[in-house]
Amino acid sequence: MATDTMSNISDIIHARILVVDDNPGTAETLARAIARISPNLDVISATDGETALQMVGDRAVDLVITDMMMPGMNGLELTDRLRQRSSGNRLYTILITAYDVPGLRESARRMKVNDVLIKPFSPERICQIVRRALERSQPVPVFPGQNVQANPKFKILAADDNPSNLALLLRYLQQEEYQILTASNGVEALRMLQAEPFDLLLLDVNMPEMDGFQVLEKMRSTPNLEHIPVIIITAARLDPVDMQYALNTGADDYVTKPFDRRELLARIRTRLRVKEAEDVIRRRNRELNLLPEIGRELSARNTINDLADIILKRTVETLGAFMGHLVLLEQQGMMHQTEIVSSAKRDDLTPQLPDLAPILAQLNETRQGIVISDTRIDKRWPVSPGDLSRSVMIAPIFGRFDLLGLLALAHEQPGYFSQEHVFLLQAIASQAAIAVENARLFATMKQEQQRLQAVLQNTTDAVLIFDSQRKISLVNAAAQKLFRDIAIEIEQPLQSGAKDNPLVGLLEKAQIANTPQACRVNWPDKRTVNLCVTPIEDGYVATVHDISSRG
Repeated sequence: MATDTMSNISDIIHARILVVDDNPGTAETLARAIARISPNLDVISATDGETALQMVGDRAVDLVITDMMMPGMNGLELTDRLRQRSSGNRLYTILITAYDVPGLRESARRMKVNDVLIKPFSPERICQIVRRALERSQPVPVFPGQNVQANPKFKILAADDNPSNLALLLRYLQQEEYQILTASNGVEALRMLQAEPFDLLLLDVNMPEMDGFQVLEKMRSTPNLEHIPVIIITAARLDPVDMQYALNTGADDYVTKPFDRRELLARIRTRLRVKEAEDVIRRRNRELNLLPEIGRELSARNTINDLADIILKRTVETLGAFMGHLVLLEQQGMMHQTEIVSSAKRDDLTPQLPDLAPILAQLNETRQGIVISDTRIDKRWPVSPGDLSRSVMIAPIFGRFDLLGLLALAHEQPGYFSQEHVFLLQAIASQAAIAVENARLFATMKQEQQRLQAVLQNTTDAVLIFDSQRKISLVNAAAQKLFRDIAIEIEQPLQSGAKDNPLVGLLEKAQIANTPQACRVNWPDKRTVNLCVTPIEDGYVATVHDISSRG
């Protein structure tokens, strides 16, 4: 069926497709796989958003496949920029990410993203979605024997070469909350597993082309398939050695035909419950893996304004909010910045913060986040007219010693935020605290450096600062004038002509003794000066004070 679809697309589809992933290997692999769908496809690949926009130019794109977390411009921002350029052209978007964080799909929905795929996945699955998009057909292709239910909770694949056995499985499971698809051999089963996600595989052992053991071995060595539970179904009791091999290879359970319906359903429910629990753990691990990515973005910013911008963008996107507030407590007052997602921006939307004193007091006392399920009932966060905020989540930003501020996210739906949202927001707030304190320290050091520079440049004494290797790291204007016959270069030691200069000898003494050294000498230009060399951390400070006028 996939072959027929491909030939039809080759005949009629002319489309321009953009693939963006900061991993060059992933971008190239996906681009090659998609290009094979049809010779009429113009496939462009890039490793970052800015390069992608430059490569696209003014020509419209029909479909974009983009990674979510990328340096600089992320996938949602790239999608927004491409939509602005599309001039009404319908843009089909596929977002791929390694981080299945709470709220990502909500943010994708706001940006009208059509599909979200969690890594790892196979190129075959991407190609299936691309084919469906190019056909402008949203329903999933129907495979032989598929039993489709309106809103199935789980998707199960049954692989068996006996049509009667497949019909029996469909009849047993059709009353349950499962979507059942079937495959008649091992090769077809693997193709279907690679093309779309499944929650469980019912696997016959004796099948043509590829038997159940071979399918199992292939699954357990494939990253995007290794977590799918497998129940072996066999027509006869297997030899204990064969069953031991199946379990060691990765089978989760087995049932012998003819099987009891209630026993089969009980075993299926058990495996699905275990998978649900494991999925929660995998999702939480992916959430934790997201934090270093955000941390790297924050560490690249060293001003409060830049930090506020990136903190708000990432928390709003990651947790599916339509609006976010960052409040920082400064000596001169309160700094407040707001981020509203582009799809929710309106001219009449002017959100106002409530009185934060009670909330800050509660955060400072409990050191715990606050969830307001409904702003119409909980008056701690009253909303201004036109503000759509119905549920609000607030996380404190604590520094090493005290409360630095808060992060607040808002959603239009009451009761939207869960404990999973709170957990991730608090983790991001902890990273934000480190970044804010570092930015403030950087700003203080920069101010002190500017003051020191001003003092040094305006003093009449010559001042030189050396590093631990006695290379010059700073020299003021007075020193430049004093050393007329000696080359003074930053990050270089005193140059030619300095061998007989008294400062060189005093510097050597200070280095050996590791104590301040001072003396009165006649300078080469016949002036009398006081020399002083003082060891400091990782270097030395030398001053030359002219006392010739004292007689």
